[in-house]
Order: sequence, then structure tokens, then C-alpha cells
Amino acid sequence: MPATWRTVAHPAVWSVPLMALLVLVAMPVNDAFYGFWINDDPQGDAQQREWIHATRIFRYTSGVLCGQLLAFVAGAALARRHRQAVALAVAVALAVVLAAVTFAVAYPVARAGEGAALATAPLDDPVLVRVLVCELAAYPLCAAAGVGLGALLGRRESRWAVVLLLVVGWAVTTTVGLAQDDRFGPPSVLLWLVPPIAAGAAVALAGLSMDVWQDPAVLVGDGGRVACVALLVGTSAYALVLNLLAALSGRRQVRR
Repeated sequence: MPATWRTVAHPAVWSVPLMALLVLVAMPVNDAFYGFWINDDPQGDAQQREWIHATRIFRYTSGVLCGQLLAFVAGAALARRHRQAVALAVAVALAVVLAAVTFAVAYPVARAGEGAALATAPLDDPVLVRVLVCELAAYPLCAAAGVGLGALLGRRESRWAVVLLLVVGWAVTTTVGLAQDDRFGPPSVLLWLVPPIAAGAAVALAGLSMDVWQDPAVLVGDGGRVACVALLVGTSAYALVLNLLAALSGRRQVRR
């Protein structure tokens, strides 16, 4: 039984179906995001175009924000099972699989729900492609950061309390990013220091970057480009620093 439970509890076993489930659960939420949070009664051609564009962005990125958090948690869990170097290799490979599952589940469901609303094919939309590639590319970086944190905490009794606290903080900061409209309101340094804010802002700004009060509607801000770069740079920095600290801590313990 212990061996069976250890197999079932391996992140590679539970994270993949959980990722698919998260995409499906997030899809109706993303589909209704614009109508619930932004404008429940879009009027005129401009607002209709914004509604269609924003909903498309949110549909095709369904599950990506949850997926980054899942990759992080999976990385932290793998650090308990393997040496740091092995955990890193497994976590990055698993994160690539999670990213592939996210796209494979979200794309056909979003495509079916879209119908003939837009003449442009989803992958011909440069804004959508940019934000989708950016969000999925962050998966392995989040997983590596999770490994670094898990290895750094080691077998301390408080390790899962720390991870739980980070999960709550991750959810709150992601919501801050999603709450942005047209332009990033808070200090821009937060995009670089807090990757979940950048992840949420990248999706929100890509979908809500059209000024519907001008005729014709025009793009305002950068459409989430800076948030995309900040997400990848910030997550890479966290992954590198956490793993370096964990490696140094491990060496000190060996010397003692």
C-alpha cells in the first residue's frame, strides 16, 4: 500500500488530469469574465468588437494562470522526492507536459464556443498568440522556482504552511493583475517583482487594450507586451535565485 500511495501521490500522476480539469472549470468563468466584470451590456460596434476580442483572449488562455501555480506546487512537491538536480529536470519536463495539456484542452473547447464570431483564425491573431506563448512558456520557470523553494525549505515542518501561504498570495496577486483595464495602474515595478501580477495583467491588457470610446476604436497602452516580458524575466529570476540558495544551503549542510 505505501508503494502504491507513493506512486499515486507523485506529481506526474495527479497534476496532469488536474490540469485538464482546471482548464475546463476555468473556461465558463473566462467566457463570462467580460460581461461580469467589464461591461454586461456592450453597445455599438466598438464595444461589441471589444467584447468579442476580450472574450477570445480569455477563452484561449483558460487555465494558464492556474497552470502556472500548479506547475509551481508540483515543482515544490518533486523537491521532496528527488535530489535538486533530478527534481529540476523532472519538474521542467512535467511543466512542458502541463503546458501542452492546457493548450490541447483549451483550444478545441474555445474554438467550438467561438463559432464564426471572428473571421480571423485564433492562431492568426498576433495578440492572442503572444500572450498564449508567454503564459505557457512560464510553466517550466514556475516549476523550477517551485523546486528551488521546496529544496530550500527541505523537510521543515512548516514547509507546507509556507507553500499554502504562497498559494493564497499567488491567487490574490493574480487577481490584482486581472483587474487591470487598458493600462497597468499600480507601479510598473510590481510587474517585475511579482510574476503572478504580470501573468494576470498580460491576459487582461491583451484583452482590454481597445479604447471603445473613440471611433474607430484604437489600441491603447502596449496590449500586455511589457507584462509578458516581466512575467518571463521575473519568474526566471526567482527560479535562478531560489535554486542557487537551495544549492548553497545543501552544501553547507553537507559540510556540517
